[in-house]
Amino acid sequence: MPAPDYALVSIVDATADEAAVFARWLRDSYVPSPASVRFPSSFAIGNGDERPWPLPATVDATHIEAGMRDQLAAPGGQ
Repeated sequence: MPAPDYALVSIVDATADEAAVFARWLRDSYVPSPASVRFPSSFAIGNGDERPWPLPATVDATHIEAGMRDQLAAPGGQ
């Protein structure tokens, strides 16, 4: 990821809804700023697109899951 001062957490063998629940918890309970959480899918990275999708600052896990699914469904995975 082309960004300074970042940490990477990989979620393996998880469904989009499981990943969304984790991402919401991470955003709401752990990181100092909601804008710090971004979602890069391995599908998108595998296609050469390293631009992560910023997790919305206030939506619930259902909306996060929908955003993740939209990102994966877009051309090139993003």
